[in-house]
Amino acid sequence: MTMFVGYGHMVDFFTSFEWWKMEPHDELVDNGNYCLAKPGETYAVYLPSGGKVTVKLEPGRCTATWFGAVTGEKLVLPDAQGPLWTSPEAPDRNDWALLLSRE
Repeated sequence: MTMFVGYGHMVDFFTSFEWWKMEPHDELVDNGNYCLAKPGETYAVYLPSGGKVTVKLEPGRCTATWFGAVTGEKLVLPDAQGPLWTSPEAPDRNDWALLLSRE
């Protein structure tokens, strides 16, 4: 089962929020990125090539955390606030996920 060793951090990411209560909402993000969301509560954004993303949020504050899809690295960001929030640049050009959660 060696091929699955590198995916443990993805399990950690997806078990950190209620993904089964969310739906695809790619219209909430720009630059061809992908978004799974329960608008107003939780947004999981996937950036296949790093960079930054603008997210359409409901009013209010969200915690924001970068998650390295390749390495499992986590970087806590300053809180995000809607209606439009632009993330800082991802640390590199690899796959990154951004988790935004209502406090």
